[in-house]
Amino acid sequence: MTNYKNIFGKPVKFLATDPDNAEAEGQIWYNSTSDAFKSVVVSEAWSSGAPLILGRTQSGAAGTQTASILFGGGESPGPTTEVQTQEYNGSGWSNGGNMATARRLLMGTGTLTAGLGFGGYGPGYFNNTEEYDGTSWTAGGNLGTARYGSGRGGTQTAGLAFGGLNPGAPPGGNLDSAEEYDGSTWTAGGTMNTARRNFGSDGPQTAALGFGGNDDTATTNVTESYNGSTFTTENSMNTVKQTNGGSGSSASALSFGGFGSGGGPDRLTETENYDGTSWTISPATLAVATRNPGASGSSSTSALSAGGTTPASNNTSATEEYNSSINVTTAAAWASGGNMNTARSYASSTSQGTQDATVVFGGYTAPNGQLNNSESYNGSTWTATPTLNLGRRMLGGAGTQTAGLAFGGFRDVPAGPPTNWNNTTESWNGSTWTSLPGTMPIAQNLFASFGSQTAAVAAAGTQPAPTGNSTQLWDGTSWTTSPATVNTARFDLSGSGSQTSGLIFGGSSPPAGPPYTPSSSSESWNGTAWTSTPSLITARRGVAGAGNQTATLAFGGGPPNSSSVEGYDGTSWSTRPSLGTARYTAAGSGTQTAALASGGGPASTATEEFTGETSALNVESLTTS
Repeated sequence: MTNYKNIFGKPVKFLATDPDNAEAEGQIWYNSTSDAFKSVVVSEAWSSGAPLILGRTQSGAAGTQTASILFGGGESPGPTTEVQTQEYNGSGWSNGGNMATARRLLMGTGTLTAGLGFGGYGPGYFNNTEEYDGTSWTAGGNLGTARYGSGRGGTQTAGLAFGGLNPGAPPGGNLDSAEEYDGSTWTAGGTMNTARRNFGSDGPQTAALGFGGNDDTATTNVTESYNGSTFTTENSMNTVKQTNGGSGSSASALSFGGFGSGGGPDRLTETENYDGTSWTISPATLAVATRNPGASGSSSTSALSAGGTTPASNNTSATEEYNSSINVTTAAAWASGGNMNTARSYASSTSQGTQDATVVFGGYTAPNGQLNNSESYNGSTWTATPTLNLGRRMLGGAGTQTAGLAFGGFRDVPAGPPTNWNNTTESWNGSTWTSLPGTMPIAQNLFASFGSQTAAVAAAGTQPAPTGNSTQLWDGTSWTTSPATVNTARFDLSGSGSQTSGLIFGGSSPPAGPPYTPSSSSESWNGTAWTSTPSLITARRGVAGAGNQTATLAFGGGPPNSSSVEGYDGTSWSTRPSLGTARYTAAGSGTQTAALASGGGPASTATEEFTGETSALNVESLTTS
């Protein structure tokens, strides 16, 4: 008698908890806790990624979901064209090298380190090609026919362009010709059965697919495959559409976004899957209805949609990732936490505290001036704790929820400067703040701070003298001034890490008085010296931070109040999902994947928690229906 074990080679297991590994795929088990038979099934879904640095539409794109480039394009509304390249690492976007020729409606193929961009409009029709090596663009061979909105496929050394538009092509300008690229020269390929432009496409040079688009009369749902010499008409898509994104090949493809018949204001969130024979509408839909997205992925199970034009005819910075997998992806995002008891800005925190165990102290709120209030967070609720011995704002913080440190800062006192600048130190043991005899050699505020209760760093900031570049070190008993100074003097900056492995970023450059000049400078600290590192994408002051030297999150800042977030991986800064509430001078703590933003200016009680992207098996209960 044939049973489940005979078929699959394994028996139905009885388990108290569901398995969490890929071996569960294709298996059935009985969960005794939930009293249900279960299995792992494939899930299709789009999830939000980090936003583009600048929203773009009609851009070229190439690469995979975790290593992609978006280049050229422009803004909508408006006739602008761009040369900018943005690179995606699976977590966020960073700036790449600029193209030589500004254009939009161009096409791209290849990879992040071996990309190809060709054709386009700017105004006028382009036939030039550019090749990307992961850093910069260089000129390649020209297309035989200038075109924009064409199909694309292949690699940097085996590329494909087909269809598109050129005003010299009768009767409506749509092209049916194909061209193949060998790494230096374009040569004529096969002829499409339906001349058209602005359609989804992807695939190798010898197994490409084009679908949808606009022919000389209307929007279509026509699909054609290319085998390296001949185009074949395949089964049509379920929905007519143009300016849709595409990923995959003639054997298995994905279509997403675009707009429907008549060229109306609708932007489709619809996704369709192609299995080599026919199209089916996927249950997965884009969160942002868009046309002309930058599309990359080269797969029907893993794709990227970036930018495009929304129904309001504005370009978007939205990024979305498509996955068809036994795993369900939960996108990285900020979520509201419990509100603080006291609204404040310019406070500090136990920077090595965690998302569910940190202390925030000091700060400012009008009209009360500096605060001595201290609060502890448990992951959901803030609880008032004993106050600082000396109320102050713009102070430094280090340590954990049960072993913290507060130092420096600013006080409004009648005597005026230099008394306003503070050099006192207090320690926190989880229940009491204690004034320590060790004072900072240089009284200062608005400096970067990081480290532990027994090994902390205070870097740069403002002093009674002009904006400083000093480095002060705490050993648990006393402060000393390091001979090493930061490379860029500034104030109102942030920091992360430990006393022997730290990072500082952002701030304002001198002079200390208005108008303030936001800084994008970033520097790493090895315990003895500062080294300049790649700059923030966006210059800002009053920025908050969390994490360590090679995995830092920078959030908020200004001016004006910002919700933008960037992550540092030890090599470069890239975008991350935005804060829900724009703010500056918030207190930051936690890690790059589990951060906490508390308070901020103008004086706020708002708390937000950041959780990095996660993935888990898609386990479902089996039913008889």
